[in-house]
Amino acid sequence: MEEKKNNQMQADDCDAAIKTAQFRFSLIAPLVQGLVPDGSDTAYFMRITKEPLTLPDGRCVKYSWKTPQKWHYLYKKGGFDALLPKTRSDKGIPRALPDTAIEEILRLKEKYPRLNATQIHIRLVQDAFIPASVSVDAVQRFIRNNGLKSSRELTLKDRKAFEEDAFGRLWQADTCHFCYINDAADKKAHKVYLVVIIDDHSRMIVGAGLSYSDNSYGFQKVLKQSVSTYGIPDRLYTDNGSPTSISSSPSSAVPSAPCFCTHRSGTAPPKPRWKETSAPCGKGSCTGLT
Repeated sequence: MEEKKNNQMQADDCDAAIKTAQFRFSLIAPLVQGLVPDGSDTAYFMRITKEPLTLPDGRCVKYSWKTPQKWHYLYKKGGFDALLPKTRSDKGIPRALPDTAIEEILRLKEKYPRLNATQIHIRLVQDAFIPASVSVDAVQRFIRNNGLKSSRELTLKDRKAFEEDAFGRLWQADTCHFCYINDAADKKAHKVYLVVIIDDHSRMIVGAGLSYSDNSYGFQKVLKQSVSTYGIPDRLYTDNGSPTSISSSPSSAVPSAPCFCTHRSGTAPPKPRWKETSAPCGKGSCTGLT
């Protein structure tokens, strides 16, 4: 299987090289055939390189006029084969890192997976695996190209996207700092807080309101209006802040009906994502998921 994959890669590289040589020949063909309308070869080269050229792979490259001049020289000297791009004999092998340094990098990443490229580079220099003139970029490229995990990737927690399949299955709610509003009564600017509740499936705003205080009363006033308009959701998804804590306000502020209140931890969801606990929710009951 691996051999078949390598053969396919070699065939693809060969096709790409031939297309590149054909592209180069198409630019110098008027010179080869003696059909150049310009006054000189140099004038022709400068004209065709005035704008970026589109390569066979779709990339646009701006060449110097000396580049097609070099291709013309190579063609006269070696024919079409001379236009084929040359492949490095050490392709895929880092030239700046000797085999001993590569083995040491692999050993360090296996034993100390949280070491980053800079720390590994310092150790390689201290232990005389590489001279100080070798850049840390060489180590970073080797780690990246060989799929060795960085210390940052090891600290990331698994985050899974989710979306309910129907309206009313899950509402998401939060509060944020908003603008200042001038009060005509005391002629002072008062900061207000914005409360927003959206439906997870449709992304429709089912409730929104402004409050002078960032507390649970302002949030649950908006929640009561939302429930009165659209009904009770299966779940309410909030953070653990006091404004969205249902149990921290008078029971008259929320509808007297059971619901599920889901609190997020502020980090990646634990496994399992929710754990059911009991908490009062108005005159009914609220199964809080913490």
